[in-house]
Amino acid sequence: MEINLFIVSDDPITLAGLEAIIDQNEKFLVIGRSVGGSDGIRCPKDPEQRPHVVILGEPSSKRTLCEDAQQIAAEYPCEKSRPKIIVVSQNDDDDAIVAALRAGVNGYLSRMESPEELLHSIQLVAKGGAAFSPTVASRLSRYFSATHVLPELAGFSELTDREMEILELLASGLGNQQIARRLFLAEKTVRNYVSRIFTKLEVHDRAMAAVVARDAGLGGQQREVLVSQGIGAEGAP
Repeated sequence: MEINLFIVSDDPITLAGLEAIIDQNEKFLVIGRSVGGSDGIRCPKDPEQRPHVVILGEPSSKRTLCEDAQQIAAEYPCEKSRPKIIVVSQNDDDDAIVAALRAGVNGYLSRMESPEELLHSIQLVAKGGAAFSPTVASRLSRYFSATHVLPELAGFSELTDREMEILELLASGLGNQQIARRLFLAEKTVRNYVSRIFTKLEVHDRAMAAVVARDAGLGGQQREVLVSQGIGAEGAP
């Protein structure tokens, strides 16, 4: 399936660079772009033309990033049709990353090593996952550990064997559908398990659950932290 993209950037050069990378893959179609806040983010509402993913390229500030994410949410009040959001920025400051997560982004890429990293991340996010570059993943873990936002690892003792199994797959980058196929379960059953995992670990979204899991050594040593349905997806499992 072709993935529709909308690119937003305050910098015309950044926008052109992102579009040049995206043009390398025939699976992606740029259906719109916005240069600077003056244009606004006017994404198509037609179900056939709406963007699947919106890329925020080098937001000028944390405030701009949050305002753009809020505008996208306002454009698509129905969460099921809301585009996923990826931030591409050289700013890997803790506050900026955490603000992005709270604003509902599904991916945050900083200091990309290759164009393929962006292309791969777009595909993951479009399928309902989330992608963080290694530096961002590392900073997230340190930030939440330092501020004691992450629950004590003792919280894992409340998880059943099946919940631990699902949590590890989630932290490894599998979406609900993939987990269901791997474990021969109904997708609805997986969603129910994930909801219970949230409650037991005292987290409110899958991005946080994955950070907790990887902080505990689950999910394997991948180049990126990949989790399913980040906060921007539906705020739900």
